[in-house]
Amino acid sequence: MWGLVKKILTVCGLLMVLGLFLFPAGCSRALITEELLLTYKVRPGTVLEIYNPNGAITVSGWDGTEMEIKAVKETYHGQAALDKVDIFIDIAQKMVIQTEQPADIKNVVVSYDIKVPEDILIGVIESFNGNINLQDVQGDPVLSTSNGTITVNNVKGLVSAQSNNGDLHLAQISGLAYLRTFNGSIKAYLYDFKEDLEITTHNGSINLFIDPTLALDLKAKTQNGEIKYSNLDIDIVFLWSRQH
Repeated sequence: MWGLVKKILTVCGLLMVLGLFLFPAGCSRALITEELLLTYKVRPGTVLEIYNPNGAITVSGWDGTEMEIKAVKETYHGQAALDKVDIFIDIAQKMVIQTEQPADIKNVVVSYDIKVPEDILIGVIESFNGNINLQDVQGDPVLSTSNGTITVNNVKGLVSAQSNNGDLHLAQISGLAYLRTFNGSIKAYLYDFKEDLEITTHNGSINLFIDPTLALDLKAKTQNGEIKYSNLDIDIVFLWSRQH
């Protein structure tokens, strides 16, 4: 164990299996789409939150002074289904973008591609069926999807990410709070993280690239699989593996 221990990192995993991505299947009807393109002048330091039950979310930083929101609604089930799904935007306390979808409408997909100025802070981003992509932004994003992959690149802040069925890929981030997936793999580059960081997958592999300047107590375990490490400047490593 290192003489200087300031944080605890726990890594858990099982064998890799393919995640189940439960996206709506296409049918023989014609695809109907609607596109919405909006721009907002948002004050510096505004927190952006996005809630989207069915569809991908992409948020990226740019050098523009306004926020650009592109939303695309799609369905194979007619204009009536499309009309029942609304996009709600609130810019009171925070900038909240929310897809409002009745419980009986499950066959409309809404995809977001959002560009934000560098002084906007990213908060909660949630999707049920859809990938989440985040790059070139700042804030403390809390990312969650049930069926989809989460990809994060070049984020200044503390990142939390969770997917039930999907991979997690994170690079060039300044801090981590937690990484969790049930059916999926995790690949992350660790430069700094919150105390007692837990990285967990039940069915998948975990690949960590750790900054050599970090002082940490590393605990790793697996039920079905093996644990490997290399190029770690450590005195003692506790590795535990159990085969069923």
